[in-house]
Amino acid sequence: MKQVVKTAGMVAALVAVGLLAGCKSGKIPKISNKTPYEDMQEAVKKLTDDGIPAEVGVGESRNRQLAITEAKLDARKNLAQQIKVKIENLEKSFAEEVGMGGNTEINALFSSATKSITSQEIAGSVPKVQKFSTSEEGITSAYVLMTIDPNIIDKALAQQATSNRSLYQRFQASKAFEELDKEMKEYEANEKAALADFAN
Repeated sequence: MKQVVKTAGMVAALVAVGLLAGCKSGKIPKISNKTPYEDMQEAVKKLTDDGIPAEVGVGESRNRQLAITEAKLDARKNLAQQIKVKIENLEKSFAEEVGMGGNTEINALFSSATKSITSQEIAGSVPKVQKFSTSEEGITSAYVLMTIDPNIIDKALAQQATSNRSLYQRFQASKAFEELDKEMKEYEANEKAALADFAN
């Protein structure tokens, strides 16, 4: 009787090992309980870590198109604020580097660039990713992810510096520009990598 029990136990153990081995060699599907908003926020973090301005916008309405429109407006508002902060940091870094803190010409240049980007580029920006879901109550929740090419910041500064080319040239020779230049060169590859999951 003991021999039977022992044999049965060994068989069960071998079956268990076989099952585990089978699981290990097979492809286990990834299960995600994240909302579209959480997925997009993860992508935004990757993008902003690489110096790419990116934001998520959210909108809700019983009308799907209104929900999407609201989400776009929300994303643009958030993106405008992020661009403002990014350019302010560039200005501060540049001014400190050249020993011209509080200089009105530098302030005017960077402020004008901010306004130009906000009124032209952000106002006309389109979502890189757009998703929506409708509840049982008929409420549509829309989520959009928008980005801005860092090249636009340099272009705006160049356009606004028509009356002071020497100041813009000094900016181009600064460490502040060096960091921006790196972000511009790596923009396409970094954006593609961050948004790869949404391409499926």
